[in-house]
Amino acid sequence: MPWTPPPPLRAAYELAPADPCLRTDMEVGAARVRRRTAARLDVVAIEWRLTPYQMAAFRDWYDTDLGGGVAWFAVDLDLGAGIVSCEAQFAEMWKATRPGLMWSVKASVKVR
Repeated sequence: MPWTPPPPLRAAYELAPADPCLRTDMEVGAARVRRRTAARLDVVAIEWRLTPYQMAAFRDWYDTDLGGGVAWFAVDLDLGAGIVSCEAQFAEMWKATRPGLMWSVKASVKVR
């Protein structure tokens, strides 16, 4: 069974909905605005607290199972309607600090 990270810390969520509109500036008059997609795509900033063992497993999971963050993965998140299982993909490279015995891993993920 493949390794999966523990649930992210709920207190550290930051939700940023993606703009579904495409805007084109016109030479004269108002900009032309049209909807690019009806699909919801949110960007969520999350944080995991990991033990040293979990941190080693996280790095291997990211590099191997997710192909360096390219693949989508399942994660349980609270996006306003309670905790639901979502598909997520890393939006950018994660960052980690070790303020004590535990690692703090922060990442932005795209959720569909």
